[in-house]
Amino acid sequence: MSSIFSLIKPDKKPPWKIIAPLLLVVVLAAGWSVYWLVASARAMEILDQVLARERAKGLEISCSRRDMSGYPFKFLLICDKLKIIRQTPLRQTGLTARRLVVVVQAYNFNHMIGELYGPFEITAGRPDAAAGQTRKLFSGTAKTIRSSLILKNRVLKQATVVIRGLSGTLVDYSNKGRPQNITTDLKEAIAHVRSTQDTSRPSGGYETASIVKDLVLVGGVANIKSDKGLRFDSFKARMKVSNAPYQLTGNLLDWLKIWKANKGEAVITEMNATSGSVKLDGSGHFNLDNLGRARGILNTRMTGLDSLIKELVASGRIREKDANLGLAAINLLGNAGARGVKVALRAQKGNVYFGPFKVAILKPLFVP
Repeated sequence: MSSIFSLIKPDKKPPWKIIAPLLLVVVLAAGWSVYWLVASARAMEILDQVLARERAKGLEISCSRRDMSGYPFKFLLICDKLKIIRQTPLRQTGLTARRLVVVVQAYNFNHMIGELYGPFEITAGRPDAAAGQTRKLFSGTAKTIRSSLILKNRVLKQATVVIRGLSGTLVDYSNKGRPQNITTDLKEAIAHVRSTQDTSRPSGGYETASIVKDLVLVGGVANIKSDKGLRFDSFKARMKVSNAPYQLTGNLLDWLKIWKANKGEAVITEMNATSGSVKLDGSGHFNLDNLGRARGILNTRMTGLDSLIKELVASGRIREKDANLGLAAINLLGNAGARGVKVALRAQKGNVYFGPFKVAILKPLFVP
């Protein structure tokens, strides 16, 4: 007796049904490879054109070595020994970093992810300053500095910046004598920015949200001189910016001038900060005066004001006599309550006041 399996005959497929899918895969792979090579070459050409255009405007960006990789599904641009110099008639600023890596998906050019690797250095000086004559503003390194940018019609639609494990030295030049170093340590900072209107318009609105965890600054004239230094255990803020230019051309100063000309305003809808026993909640608004100085008010409610005033007195920022008079005035006004003390942070005519205390002087950003 023959087996039932012997009665089943295999279904023989024509050769073309076997070869055709293989050929299709090969053709698609070859076509994608050609696309990737052509697109990567074109991307480098566009990059060179952008760099040349920015160079004519005073922004010099260079790398000791530049490479494109990431085949097959992404473009990976690697820039070793990044050097950025911004030149204006009045100022020259520079940034150097060990490496910059930018990743773009091969099928979505509107989303870019960048990561910066230290050590970093930020400098500033006169536009005609020679090498070695610029001021060092910051030097240090970080575990992570990463950004995510989403574009629409070649305009920034949304951005996220993440900084973790930042450590280094800020240089304080506010003292008329010699510069003083400020030791800087930051555990984490995250900032989100997104446009709130149609980016095809020349200007519109932004929403920003930021979080800072464990920021410590020790040293410098502007800092509280103690072993603890100036510390934020946590800082959270949300802000809406109106009438801001969408085109991020030129430098930050140009952007601020356009924002001022558009009568732009920033509204802080929420702010929470803690530093040891000091806790602060607030909201307010500000804009810029004709000299580019912030002006506005931040209405706050604070617990731990007494300890903060004592530290300001100990650091020489406030005289003890003024501190006693100021605290007495706050109590007379009835601003103290179960949830803390109401204190306004005001910026006007280039001065910053914390309640009755003058705590800072703002330098003009715009040349009259």
